[in-house]
Amino acid sequence: MTLIEQFRACWLIATFGIILFIAGASILFWNEGRAVHKILSLDEALNDAVSLNSEIPLESTYEGRLVHVAGSLVTEEPLTEPDYGIQVNSVKLKRRVQMYQWIEETVEHRYGESIASVETEDRTYYYTMDWRDQLIDSRNFYIRTGHHNPKAFPIESRVQVAERVQIGYYELGAAVKDRISSFVELTSDNRPEDPAVKLHSGLYYHCNDVWNPEIGDIRLQFAFAGLEGESYTVVGHLRKGALVPYETSLGSHVLLVYKGELSLVEAFKQEHHSQRMTTWTIRLFGWLLLFFAATATASVVHVALAQNRFLCRMAPDPSHPVVANFILSFSLALLITSLAWAFHRPWMGAGLLLAAASPFLYCARGVAQYQRVN
Repeated sequence: MTLIEQFRACWLIATFGIILFIAGASILFWNEGRAVHKILSLDEALNDAVSLNSEIPLESTYEGRLVHVAGSLVTEEPLTEPDYGIQVNSVKLKRRVQMYQWIEETVEHRYGESIASVETEDRTYYYTMDWRDQLIDSRNFYIRTGHHNPKAFPIESRVQVAERVQIGYYELGAAVKDRISSFVELTSDNRPEDPAVKLHSGLYYHCNDVWNPEIGDIRLQFAFAGLEGESYTVVGHLRKGALVPYETSLGSHVLLVYKGELSLVEAFKQEHHSQRMTTWTIRLFGWLLLFFAATATASVVHVALAQNRFLCRMAPDPSHPVVANFILSFSLALLITSLAWAFHRPWMGAGLLLAAASPFLYCARGVAQYQRVN
């Protein structure tokens, strides 16, 4: 069978495989370029950074520099929710609002119990009630009669952010405060003054009966992030006494924010570790796309390579498709990775290129031995 005939026989799956290959290769190449760019930017930032004592008044000589400070958070005024008797000195105070609503679920086969249901020719619609963060539009329900949700939340979810937060003499910019996002649930024993609001298990209910809520009832939960007195480490650009993102010569922005008091080197080690985890996650996703691409185009690739006497030994083994596709996709991933690293770290790029070519070199060695025997 010729290559064209084989492609026509499985054109749909082969085309899908080609699309997966282009997507996987693009993701890998972009990811490696991003990783190289980030590593170079972090190395440059580490060389430019200077550690300062947050308890010593600002010196004009450090204006415009990349600085490292560590210490306890200080806020000027507490964040409050007066209707619920909540007051906390923190960087953020989050209010999460949920509403009790009708929910439509669709399944192919009917099972279990529900409040109301109707069957059509090919599916079953179930209607249940539960708490949801987002508004569910009941106008889109298959059965609208008897299943009406409110058109808006009476109270909206929101996040309050302290206007001024400092570590010693250094004010935290908006970008730094955005990075402080590890929320802790806020519980209180103080009952709200409004008798219509009921406190149960840390949640504030606007309903008649906590155990038997009705459609339109709401409940609120509060959480804070960056409690005053907690220790944080920040590496950022000092601009007019505030810490903001630092722009490197490569155009990348560097801003390190970590909980706890870390040294300058420790903070950059943490950032490198975080970047490595992100890079390897994207690498795995890109390799999976290449593996599925190799699986989808295996028959076409086998026919294409089998037509050449030298390349036929490199064709995927039909008797072991998973192993062959694994090796092929892994080699392609290493090849793409080596191209991205070759310009910045030539020795690493050369090593990855050799690793990518090793299966093909092994096959070429086998072909040479076969030709000498014959």
